[in-house]
Amino acid sequence: MPVDFTDALPYVLLWMAWGAAACPGDRRGGAALIALSLAAAVAAGIVAWAGLPVLALFVGACLTAVRPELPTALRTVAWGIVLILGVALAIHEIPWIRNILVLDAVSVSASAADYTLYWNYDKGFAGVVLYAVCVQPQAPTEWVRATAATGAIALLTVVAVGAAATAAGFVAWDPKWPAILGVWVPANLFLTCVAEETFFRGLLQRHVGRALRGRVRAPAPAAVLVAAVAFGVVHFAGGITYVLLATLAGIGYGAAYQLTDRVEASIFVHFALNLAHLVLFTYPFAA
Repeated sequence: MPVDFTDALPYVLLWMAWGAAACPGDRRGGAALIALSLAAAVAAGIVAWAGLPVLALFVGACLTAVRPELPTALRTVAWGIVLILGVALAIHEIPWIRNILVLDAVSVSASAADYTLYWNYDKGFAGVVLYAVCVQPQAPTEWVRATAATGAIALLTVVAVGAAATAAGFVAWDPKWPAILGVWVPANLFLTCVAEETFFRGLLQRHVGRALRGRVRAPAPAAVLVAAVAFGVVHFAGGITYVLLATLAGIGYGAAYQLTDRVEASIFVHFALNLAHLVLFTYPFAA
């Protein structure tokens, strides 16, 4: 079903905010776009007035958590609020946010289950704020090496997860050019991949790696595995096969982040796998 301009505008501004936050330099442009997106969401009825204090608390907690000059106890409380509200937003448990139904039980593959798609403003908002406040700025990057590593890992991840999913009977070979790409791509890239990779790689993997430094022999691979397992576990609703496949995919995403030290690398690998799933295999899964 089509998305009208009023409903689409908050998302477009949110995606622009992520783009602005990804660029080095003055970060006020990203902050302004996040505020404009939230104002547009309120005007469109996507965020109710009662939801504004919750989102403001989430933003305030993010800003507090990353300030090293503040007392440790205060920052610990702030991180706790970030975690609790971040998870609540990601799983759509904040009642004053209306996500937009874009596709309702459509058939993408003849042999697959029907597919429903929401543009989830709550998860997207959390992801962009976490990226802009808690991940940026990132370390300087040697882009040629990072691009080559990211491309290689993306290819390996698509092949490995695609082969494993096919062998498990979760999907089957089904190349196509689906009509839903126009609404699927921005939703999957900006609302799913950005949010999940910012949390699991930009925050969890990075902090676990730092915590394990000097305590285990190989802290970097251990952090990759911890984040990958956590990523797999949150997909428990899809069953054990889905958990294992998501964990395998998470290893690829984590490797991209570890080798480049950029969340954008893991976002790209994540999106490349999801796009390959949609275009090359039964989607969302074999019925």
